[in-house]
Amino acid sequence: MGEPSFWVVTDSAADLPVQVAKQWDIHVVPLWVQIGTREYRDGVDLDAPAFYRLITQGDQLPHTTQPSPTDFEQLYRTLSPTRPILSIHLSSQLSGTFQSARLAASSLPELDIHPIDTQSASLGVGLLAVRAARLAQQGTPAAEAEAKVRQWARQLQVVFTVRSLEWLRRNGRIGRAQALVGGLLHVQPVLGLDAGVVAPLEQVRTRARALQRLAELVQSGAGAQPVEVGIVHGDCADEAEQLFRQLQERLTVAASLVTWAGPTIGTHAGPGTIGLIVLPAS
Repeated sequence: MGEPSFWVVTDSAADLPVQVAKQWDIHVVPLWVQIGTREYRDGVDLDAPAFYRLITQGDQLPHTTQPSPTDFEQLYRTLSPTRPILSIHLSSQLSGTFQSARLAASSLPELDIHPIDTQSASLGVGLLAVRAARLAQQGTPAAEAEAKVRQWARQLQVVFTVRSLEWLRRNGRIGRAQALVGGLLHVQPVLGLDAGVVAPLEQVRTRARALQRLAELVQSGAGAQPVEVGIVHGDCADEAEQLFRQLQERLTVAASLVTWAGPTIGTHAGPGTIGLIVLPAS
């Protein structure tokens, strides 16, 4: 197999483990995370385990800042101009990251850059980036790959539960789940992404039931077809593994990835978040 037909760029909100990004030659632009007076580059200066230690041991609420257009320009310029670039990003409804990528692309007309707003988050973005990289390795033309990534983005199922809606509310990412605030003292929210925005799906009584409902919801959507599964967790690996075991009983799992929700996603969703991403196998 020859050289890849295009470059793949994404952002750190894709929650791709470092080794996966390296394996597929995916270039990751970090978002910035501020805790107190210190700023960190997500995944560069601060990894997920250290992030959760910091926010659970202290009383400082973290905040995120999108990469600047210059951050993207600097990366785009380091990539060989002989290949196009697919730049695959976090929902524009949740962050200005995609807008920064698009501005950077427009400022570099000499490069063939294809920015993609996935309308997704976390491994919803990450799984698409890996699929794009696989197409690049196969020699697929960039325009054809872009069309496939956009099609796959529409097929993603993203559902999740959080220990507290306060994190989403305080960081302004709560979307239509705002209607649940104040009424969830003793229930667990089951949430999803709809057109790139957080949307309430159900309210259940216990954490165990919330995990079960995540599995049931994706089973209902996937049926018997083989699927690719991603699970992210906010410092609750045991529950992530428990959910994965449920999925193995319910779904035909063709590929899977279980990993941490990184600092960017953790800032907005909080510790104890469990996210489930399912995509029909390609």
